[in-house]
Amino acid sequence: MKILAAGGIYIDMENTDHIETAGGFKIASLIGRYSRNETHIHTNFSTEETKITGAVKKSLHADGVDTRRAGKVSAAYGRLYDSGFDAGSNNYETVKSDRRYGHWFRDADVFVLSTDIAERDFRVLMAVANNNDIETHVFTCGEYPVTGRRGNVHIHALDGTEHKKPDYHNQLDAIMAVLAGAGIIGRTPVERGPDDMPGTALHDAGRFFLQIVSLAVAAALVILSGMMLLELGGPGEEYETDIDWQQPVEHADCATIEECKETGDRYLDDLSEYIDIDEEPHIFIENRSRTDYITYRVDDELRLADPAHENTLPVGTEEEFREIWDMFTAIIPPERLATVTGFDLFSDGEGNTLAYVDIQTDGTTLGVDIRDNTSRAAQYRTLIHEYGHIHSLPAGDFTDGCGTELDCLERDALLGAYIERFWSQYDEKWLENKYKSDPEKEAFFNNNAEDFYVPYQALNPKEDYAVTFTAFITGTMPETSRPADVKVRSFYEDPDLAALRVDILKNLLAYEEERASDET
Repeated sequence: MKILAAGGIYIDMENTDHIETAGGFKIASLIGRYSRNETHIHTNFSTEETKITGAVKKSLHADGVDTRRAGKVSAAYGRLYDSGFDAGSNNYETVKSDRRYGHWFRDADVFVLSTDIAERDFRVLMAVANNNDIETHVFTCGEYPVTGRRGNVHIHALDGTEHKKPDYHNQLDAIMAVLAGAGIIGRTPVERGPDDMPGTALHDAGRFFLQIVSLAVAAALVILSGMMLLELGGPGEEYETDIDWQQPVEHADCATIEECKETGDRYLDDLSEYIDIDEEPHIFIENRSRTDYITYRVDDELRLADPAHENTLPVGTEEEFREIWDMFTAIIPPERLATVTGFDLFSDGEGNTLAYVDIQTDGTTLGVDIRDNTSRAAQYRTLIHEYGHIHSLPAGDFTDGCGTELDCLERDALLGAYIERFWSQYDEKWLENKYKSDPEKEAFFNNNAEDFYVPYQALNPKEDYAVTFTAFITGTMPETSRPADVKVRSFYEDPDLAALRVDILKNLLAYEEERASDET
């Protein structure tokens, strides 16, 4: 039986005599001590508190727990106090950074989770469990709300849940009774010899050697595959389009897809008198920690309300940045923004994250970086890009409670069809490249350079769709057989998108005309 245990690591500050570790990771040790099942742990090991990390790993290994699927973060461990707790390293979302996660987690027989890990990590693991019918036991001290949506998920609320404090280390007897009753562990400790220890130095050395050999073989295969691709050339059937130019479109300005294309092109041409929509300013990448400045609630009339000032704006004025919201709601048809409930002004320095959308079942938040606000053309494209996410990632297309993680896609989701059509030729491990190393990202883009316009587009299908959506709205239809161009052409197959392009370009032209008139 393969078991994945996920739990946080905390330092118990109530014990002043010596350092005492606490938290849900103790459940993994319990499973290892009382069973011979293959037990792995997901947690976040601190790279700052190395002595504690070494001691925790040593204790886990002694209990037969494999730690090699855990994350590593540059943050101190969480702290438990009489009055509450600080989550520390347990705030970081690292499940998705494990490249083996795609197949190994889904192959597990049992998940044992505690709610003192990052909530997004927890939601992703729950989605994997739901989608793959994995028996799951959740132990919670009430850190955040959890629900079970099927019979194979078992929620166990521990004593003191009302305190919302990760007290798992003090409730191991109750946890043991549940796990023993479920047949996951026995009631007496198992004896382990040196050969039973997972992740020993000899084991890791052999694994490292095998990885080196595997990498060499993989490199040879990549070179050979690249040569074969060069010989074959050209896109496959998945890069064909089937546009019915006479398909009806419900729009006041055009009656067919062909008419809508021509109407949108005219608006785009008229827009060029006011602004070069392709203008790209030079961006100096300035690394800063992310800071939130002002968050707003968006009311039913798409007006900003209830501003919460978290930090003083370092540049510009609140009125200046509120105009970004006005621009967004002027360009995107209001009926398309019914799910947007929040607007956030933040910054992580120039460059980096220009904007984001956080899509949840209870509403969507648009965030905009106040330092990336110098070019109107780039600003327009950024807002259109973010709306591309809103359009393609409706909350109803994902398992409830886990955001827009690709593993949470429901059947018949819009993005699921896009993935099947334009990403099925890649190995599944390349569906999410955000957490891969820079050389891996660069290699994937270079090996598939005809499929993408920019490296950012190759991070995952979500960014691919949003970049393609922006190219569809802000450019004329490309005619080449280059896969990236074919993706754009495929958007003309959808009468709703053809109408949306007309609306956005018409609104954008009107916004620029009004701006020019005001300046005059």
